Amino acid sequence: MGAFVVTFLARIFGAAAAILLGAVTARMLGREARGAVETFVVLRLALHAVASLGGSQAATWVVARAPESLRAAARGGLAWGLSAGLVAGLAIAAAAFAHPAWFEPVPPVWVALFAAAAPAALATHVAGGVLLGAHRVHAWNVVAVAYRASMLLLLALLAVPALRRIETVVLALVVAEAVALAVTLAALPRGARMPARTEFARAPGVRRYARSAWTHAALSFALLSADVLVLGAWAGNEELGLYAAAALARQVLLFLPWIAGLLFFPKVASATRAGQGTAATRPRAMGPVPIAIVVVATALLLAFPREFVTGVHGDRFADAARLVRILVPAAILTGVANLALQELLGRGAPRATWLAPGAALTADMIGNVLWIPRHGALGTAWAALAASVVLLAVAMAGLWRARRGTTVSGPTGP
Repeated sequence: MGAFVVTFLARIFGAAAAILLGAVTARMLGREARGAVETFVVLRLALHAVASLGGSQAATWVVARAPESLRAAARGGLAWGLSAGLVAGLAIAAAAFAHPAWFEPVPPVWVALFAAAAPAALATHVAGGVLLGAHRVHAWNVVAVAYRASMLLLLALLAVPALRRIETVVLALVVAEAVALAVTLAALPRGARMPARTEFARAPGVRRYARSAWTHAALSFALLSADVLVLGAWAGNEELGLYAAAALARQVLLFLPWIAGLLFFPKVASATRAGQGTAATRPRAMGPVPIAIVVVATALLLAFPREFVTGVHGDRFADAARLVRILVPAAILTGVANLALQELLGRGAPRATWLAPGAALTADMIGNVLWIPRHGALGTAWAALAASVVLLAVAMAGLWRARRGTTVSGPTGP
């Protein structure tokens, strides 16, 4: 079975699990709990995009271009993830006790438990980049399925009346991280697991590439997630829960471009090793079938937005339908831009990989500052659409410039 099909099936399962996480929380624990869960989801994304310091992308890029470096990259990736996760976990725990209102209705002690899983989350993420760079797509997908499956098994405990609490959801997230790390270690070849070492981080070019990749990842994460944190802080978790329900439509449409981008990046890196990439050898990002699926999904979401949000989250979220019609075109523009940026990452992470999300984030924050006070979640949706236009424009300009030459330049940091 092809890598794209396997990844599609694995990520469909992951998406279904994520939808169930939000839907079950919303229906059984209410809007405030749904907003709190969204905060934890964003924090996990932040660990991957920001706290990993570009380690996962660097590992993928290095191994794809030099397969013989797999074992060293794996050991270094584990050390990278564990150390970065420890620092990030301490920061999250400190924030929980200093500002408990940010995580309500989750008690600070339970937020600290979530934070304790940060080293496992980051070690899994960076080591997963090694598997992807080695084109071990099946093993890489097994890790993702193990994480979601264990989370769902524990989420089922909400069916027990005495355990119908937000703490049960937090426990499910923590245990899932431990399971994912165990599966990752089992997937790595012998001699690539432990002891974790730091030589990989000192290899020529790794830190420079990681710096550019980290800037891209951090700004991209902020672009897709910072509005969630701003909206929750300014308008409250109820308004955030409404926006999260509508944003699920954006996630649905970004799903296939995201999968395609994950697989496209190491292919471009492999095809352009030693500066040999040309237009003739450039791999294709998406085929006609995935494109057709995205087009059909777009049409259905635009035609039936109310049915989508109420079918997943219940009638209390009907007001989110108007947000869906704004976030759908935003998702299409963002999906195209993502494929362009993944090709740029494979080409050595030139400046456009971080200039594009940086410019879009600026537009997004300006929109949120202007529109959240008056329009709440609706203002955040319009800001997201404006940001997606900026993202696509800068990304395509950078890709056009990169394709003008026949060779791939080295990474240039910000």
